[in-house]
Amino acid sequence: MGKLIQCSGCIAKEPYHFRLTKTNVYSIEEVCYYISHNIYMMQEEVFDREFVLWLRNELHMEETADKLERLVQEQYNIKDIVVTICCSCDYYEEEEIKELIKIIDDLDTLPAYARRKYKGDNFLHCHSYEKALEEYERIFESDEILQAEASVYGDIFHNMGVAYAQIGEFHKASELYLKAYEKNNREESLSQCLFSLRLCKDVEGYKKLTKDLALSEEKLEQWEKEYQRAVEMCAAEKSVRQIEKLRDLVKNGSVEEYYNKVHSYIADWKNEYRKQISV
Repeated sequence: MGKLIQCSGCIAKEPYHFRLTKTNVYSIEEVCYYISHNIYMMQEEVFDREFVLWLRNELHMEETADKLERLVQEQYNIKDIVVTICCSCDYYEEEEIKELIKIIDDLDTLPAYARRKYKGDNFLHCHSYEKALEEYERIFESDEILQAEASVYGDIFHNMGVAYAQIGEFHKASELYLKAYEKNNREESLSQCLFSLRLCKDVEGYKKLTKDLALSEEKLEQWEKEYQRAVEMCAAEKSVRQIEKLRDLVKNGSVEEYYNKVHSYIADWKNEYRKQISV
């Protein structure tokens, strides 16, 4: 987990898997460390009955498991769950636990749309793009968002554009990036809109937008360089190298190895896609 953690309790034979961040933990100390470093994405559903069973069966923490089971069944808030877990071992001092409580309390004072945006942003950060989009779309179902500033709308539209771009829906992404730019007036949203139009090969849309916005040649040249750098970085990605390897196998007449690699790569890509659209 990136840090040497001294564990005084049991070490699990089977880890608990935090699905959102795809992280495995083997001790209660690692759970506490995970909570502290992911406090902005803590949700009640992270600690469900499966987690309680893991505490009971793998760490043999019967008393803590009983407490958490009651909290989960009675639908207590995340603060009570976090405090119960962090107080079950000596990993954190009292002041450190109070700091975590303050962060949770501060989040609770935010309007509903802001809390949901935090949740959507966390899903986006963890590459769960479908889940992120669900959260962002729910924001617009609430009347509370009507009280938000235009820039908030823009930021949400921008992040939705990121999610759609990551799942390959570049035309939809371009529409959302443009909406974002109209609300937040950020160059990043506009440049990503233009990049998305290029990726979906909408030449007419690209030309029309640059003309309508009277974008300078200097600015377009700057973004062209950024786009080419991004293309070069993508060319170095593992999946691109895999496709190049397939082409080499075809050229060399290695038919059997080619099909074996194709089936293997497709299976890996399917698994990765499933991770992106679920938790």
